[in-house]
Amino acid sequence: MSRNPRVIVIDQDQVARSEVQKMLALSGFAVLGEAGYGIEAVSLAKDTEPDVIVIAIEEPVIRALQTVEAVADLLPQSPLVAYSSIKDAASMRKGMLAGVSDYLVTPVQEEDLINSIHGVLAQEERRRARISGDVDEPVACGTVLTVFGAKGGIGKTTISTNLATALVQKTNQSVVLVDLDTRFGDVAILMDIPVERSIADLAASEDEINREILQDCLYTHNTGVTILPAPVRPTDWRNVHAGHIERVVMLLAQSYDYVILDTPGTFNDIVARSLELATMVLLVATVDMASLKDTLLAIDMLRSWNYPQEKVKLVINATNEASNVQPQEVKRMLGREVFWNIPYDRNISTSTQLGMPVVVTKPSSKAAESLVELAYALSGVRQDQQQPQTERQETKGLLGRLFGATAAEKEEVKVE
Repeated sequence: MSRNPRVIVIDQDQVARSEVQKMLALSGFAVLGEAGYGIEAVSLAKDTEPDVIVIAIEEPVIRALQTVEAVADLLPQSPLVAYSSIKDAASMRKGMLAGVSDYLVTPVQEEDLINSIHGVLAQEERRRARISGDVDEPVACGTVLTVFGAKGGIGKTTISTNLATALVQKTNQSVVLVDLDTRFGDVAILMDIPVERSIADLAASEDEINREILQDCLYTHNTGVTILPAPVRPTDWRNVHAGHIERVVMLLAQSYDYVILDTPGTFNDIVARSLELATMVLLVATVDMASLKDTLLAIDMLRSWNYPQEKVKLVINATNEASNVQPQEVKRMLGREVFWNIPYDRNISTSTQLGMPVVVTKPSSKAAESLVELAYALSGVRQDQQQPQTERQETKGLLGRLFGATAAEKEEVKVE
């Protein structure tokens, strides 16, 4: 949708709806009006025909849901985003059944409301395309994990190689690791493989890139990870553009459970496309002030794109023994939760010299255990699902506690 989305606000509380209206207007939405429940709301919806309806669901809930049903029947093409102080599952379900597309619990953050509106609009566009038959036949698609960071030297490639290895060996899923570092491209060095053909050999017309040509550029490492390396010389990137990356990632995602994109510590069109293609983004940072400052700028940049923030997972990588900043302090500085903490471990440097991931060379080390746990967390595979039945009863360590904990307890374990 090229123009600014047109929105109306329905809320029985005049002060609350005025605040929501201001929030939306400041965020660039065209707010066409506001109203209370009932006839007033239906009349406003009929007169304005907005793209999205933002509605409060508060007591009396029956009247609120009656209004939801009325405007949903009147404008079935206009999705509804609800916000409410009522957060029990039964009430949320009633709202969805009445016609709400998304349900936000107050106090609503501006970022969450903006993302919700763009999300329901995208969903509505897909629905219309499906009805009209304008969508291609669906194909199998793996998860695209983009490992991204605002500067170099923060361990993105180390995380990428170890995460790829852990996913293959611990979850029995297929993984291809694509080296998109246009400056250094160290995946081949860290995995100790020769590079005769690389992603630069795919710099042809995008329509000419097919599975057969792509297969000729892939290497299978003895860990089980498939690798598409970067060229040895940075100048070989000159003919590779974002369109090539999109075509390559699309083909790989049709054949592998995970496509991991290792990106450089800079920003260019290839990195931008890698972020757009991502199912999830691991935003890597260290706790030194330069890295945190650059990471904050990266977060602000993604917000300015209206990038779905739920895709972004903040990973703190401790690159030296002095990395003792607490997760709460990082959250305060960056304004978002730490998803994962990777502890400092000298074994990483040793494994780098050996050309083998630390999860293989030192599987009992602190860093290896953390990276394996990260693989389990991202894959949704429980560790005990991969153990023989006789061993499952004996799992009493960190992972057993972690995956038997509540969501809040999980987060606490991750960031300690």
